Amino acid sequence: MVTGICGIIDAVCFLALGGAFAEIMTGNLLFLAFATGQGNFAQDLPIVLVPLICFGVGALLSGFVLRRRLILAESRAVFVVTAALVAVAAALALVWQTEGDSLHSRIVVGILAFGMGIQNVFMLKHGHPDIATSLMTVTFVRVLSNWSIAGSDSLRWRLRLGSLFVFFSGAALGAFMIRFGTGVALFTAALLYALALVWIWKGRPTGVTI
Repeated sequence: MVTGICGIIDAVCFLALGGAFAEIMTGNLLFLAFATGQGNFAQDLPIVLVPLICFGVGALLSGFVLRRRLILAESRAVFVVTAALVAVAAALALVWQTEGDSLHSRIVVGILAFGMGIQNVFMLKHGHPDIATSLMTVTFVRVLSNWSIAGSDSLRWRLRLGSLFVFFSGAALGAFMIRFGTGVALFTAALLYALALVWIWKGRPTGVTI
């Protein structure tokens, strides 16, 4: 479910909040490289710099927590923190009626990117290796390279293919919900995250919930 939520968030951020991603940092780095190559660096830098910095701070903070084994290092607590950040971003987007490349948009994207930075570090440690939230290229390669026609028994293809489908569905849902407003679209992500927390808190393995 978290994979689909990430798809919603990235769709909303890219399509309605300035043209950057909150979770897929590869895309932001490419946008920055394109802008540099085409001479639009100064114009596009603020758009991608906010999520890059906020994501990086979130990842750095997560690394600090993990290495010191603080109470927040427990995976369920991390998902609660991330869900709260998504809810805050959704609330701000609703109140501000946020859209386009504005200061309010950058604040909302920054909060989301911070949460995604936190989440991604813990996904590397606690997540299922065959279920990704953002590494869809790697997942796609794993599906094809381990297909039965390539000589593999493909025992885990369902998880990998399911990950691609859920992310795609989440992004499509996010793109659809934008027509009702960015706040509504992000509120959908926050609501789904709340439902995911119920499942996570019941003690199911983390990988099953992603």
